[in-house]
Amino acid sequence: MADITIRKAEPQDIESVARVHIQSWRETYPGIMPQAKLDSMNLEASMRNWQNTLAGDSWFYVAEVEAEFCGFISGGVNRSNEGCSTGLADSCSAELAAMYILAKHHGKGIGRALYSTIAGKAISQGHKSMVAWVAEKNPACGFYAHMGGELVDSRIMMVMGCEVPLVAFRFML
Repeated sequence: MADITIRKAEPQDIESVARVHIQSWRETYPGIMPQAKLDSMNLEASMRNWQNTLAGDSWFYVAEVEAEFCGFISGGVNRSNEGCSTGLADSCSAELAAMYILAKHHGKGIGRALYSTIAGKAISQGHKSMVAWVAEKNPACGFYAHMGGELVDSRIMMVMGCEVPLVAFRFML
């Protein structure tokens, strides 16, 4: 088992977070997201996005394996979504908003450690349920199901004029 460290994100992590975000999308989403979106991702825009997340009310944690930055997770109070097929996702009080781990670190328990951290944070804040929206064709759907997520909703997200089907996994905490 790898030596995994999970800790709160700090301002000095933002560049590493942005790099993992971009690399993870490029590893995971060919054929799922429009290629133009993957090609247009850039470090500066990603850093601004994650700086805003860090400055806001989100829960934001990073993962390191043997001192190498390899992934992160963010979440918080659930955001309402329009166009959902059932509305069950909106009934969850917490949301796992993003989790990205470099492909070379998959299967080492990092996802489980990050998930456990954010679920623990949600529980400590009094939340009883949490939702994660995932691209329907994302291989990570298997991970979310394995972690106990129940498929409860779906919607379409528009990305550069293309429809990307999303599914929602609900976790009872």
